[in-house]
Amino acid sequence: MTWLDAAARTSLTHWREQGLERRPAVFSGAQDPVAVVGGKHTLLFSSSNYLGLSTHPAVIAAASEALTDYGVGSGGSRLTTGTTSVHREVERSFARFLGYDDAVLFSSGFHANTAVLQTLAGPNVALFSDERNHASIIDGCRLAKAKGAAIHVYRHQDLESLDTLLAQDTSERRLVITDGLFSMDGTIAPVPALLEVCRRHGAALMVDDAHAIGTVGRSGRGSVEHFALMSDRPDVLIGTASKALGAEGGVVATSSDVARLLRQQARPFVYSTSLAPATCAAIVAAIELLESAASPVPALHANVDRLSSALGMNGWVSPILPIRVGSEAAAVERSSRLRDQGFFVPAIRWPTVPKGRAMLRVTVMATHTFKQLDSLAAALDSGCSDC
Repeated sequence: MTWLDAAARTSLTHWREQGLERRPAVFSGAQDPVAVVGGKHTLLFSSSNYLGLSTHPAVIAAASEALTDYGVGSGGSRLTTGTTSVHREVERSFARFLGYDDAVLFSSGFHANTAVLQTLAGPNVALFSDERNHASIIDGCRLAKAKGAAIHVYRHQDLESLDTLLAQDTSERRLVITDGLFSMDGTIAPVPALLEVCRRHGAALMVDDAHAIGTVGRSGRGSVEHFALMSDRPDVLIGTASKALGAEGGVVATSSDVARLLRQQARPFVYSTSLAPATCAAIVAAIELLESAASPVPALHANVDRLSSALGMNGWVSPILPIRVGSEAAAVERSSRLRDQGFFVPAIRWPTVPKGRAMLRVTVMATHTFKQLDSLAAALDSGCSDC
C-alpha cells in the first residue's frame, strides 16, 4: 500500500464524518417519467432529460443510423481524426438554432466552459463570476488565474456589486460570466441588465445556458429568446446537448473569430477525443425536433406551469423547482420519505449549495403527465411541515 491509499482513507473518513458521503442511484433503463431505480419503479423528478428526447424515436433512429455508418467511437481529437461530417453538422445546427455566427462542439458542457475561460485568459484579462456559478465556471476561472488573469467574484445576481468591481478594475480586457438558468435554484439571470452593465464598462458577457437551452423561451432557444434580445446578446453563449436535447456534449456559440481561436487553442478541443458520431447525429435530430411543429417545448412549459402553480410558485419559468428545507439532515430525511412514497427527488446539500440551505430539487419533464405532477404536489404538500 502506498501513501495514496492512506491519504484516500483519511480524506474519505473526514468526508463521511461530515455527513457528505453520497451513493449514486443506479438506473436500469431509460430516464422516463417512470424509471427503474435500484430495481424499483419510481416516479422520476430529478432528471435533466427535460424534453424526454433521450428516448424519442427520431433521435434514436438518427443515432442508430450513424452508429451503422461510422461505428462506435470517433477515433481521435477534433484536429486529428475526430471531426466527421456530423460533427460539423452539429455546429451548424447549434449556430442556426441559437442565432450566432458559429458554434464549437466539445465533449461536455464542463469542457466548453473551462475551454473558453482558459483560452481567453492572460495577464491583461479580468474575469467577473457570479458567486453561484456552476463548478465548471469556477474551475475555468482557476485555470484562467494560472495564466495570469485576475478573478473577481460578485454577489449573486447583484448588479451593484458587479458594477463596483468593474469600476475598480483597470484590466484591458474584461469578461463577465454568469449561469443563464442557475442549476440548483432554477432562477434566471438578469441578462439584459448584465448586458447594460457590461457595455457601459466595455466588458464582454458570457452566459452558460446549459439548463436554459430547450427549456426557456417560446421555442426553447434559452436566455436570448426569453428576454427577446434583438439588438444585443451575450458575446459567448454556452449550451449543452446533455440536458434538454437528451444526448451529451457542450457547445460554445459565439463570433466567427472567437470560434476560430477556440478551434486552434482550446485544450479540451485540441487534446480530447471528440464525441461519438452517433451522439452527434442524435443532437442534430433533437435540434430539428425543436425547430418543427412537433416540438415538445410547449408540453414542458405546460407541465412547469401545472406543478409550479400547485406549489404556489405562480409565474415560475424554469423546469427546476427548488423546495427549500434548510437543514442538511432534514433534506435527506425528506428525500428518503419521498422515495418510500415512490418519488425520486434528491436532496441537494453542501458543497453543492451553501451550508444550511439544503433543498429538494424537483425537475419537470415534458413527458410527465398531469396526474404524475399532481401526485408529487400532494406528496410535497403533505410533508411540508418540516420544510
